[in-house]
Amino acid sequence: MSSRWTWLGVIATLATACGDTQQADDILALEGDATSGEAVFSANCASCHGADGTGGSGPNLVAEAGEDDAEWVEIILGGEDTMPAFVDVLTDQEIADVLAWLKS
Repeated sequence: MSSRWTWLGVIATLATACGDTQQADDILALEGDATSGEAVFSANCASCHGADGTGGSGPNLVAEAGEDDAEWVEIILGGEDTMPAFVDVLTDQEIADVLAWLKS
């Protein structure tokens, strides 16, 4: 029985990962607005990444802006290490806006 639950967990994880990849692609296809992105970043990200994105308890995002947008979107959606997931917090457009602001 435990093996059955393990496989169900693996299947659920794969389904979630595939969904996040499609959502990441959808976000990357959007045109971000840097002005809106600054407000979204300020409200949701600045407490860890600093008001200007250059770091705090979280890493410096400005220094790495534009390196791998798809990876960034997947981290924003699903979280990483101590960073929480924002999949149910930010809209796709808000994420695209934050990326635009970080790259501006």
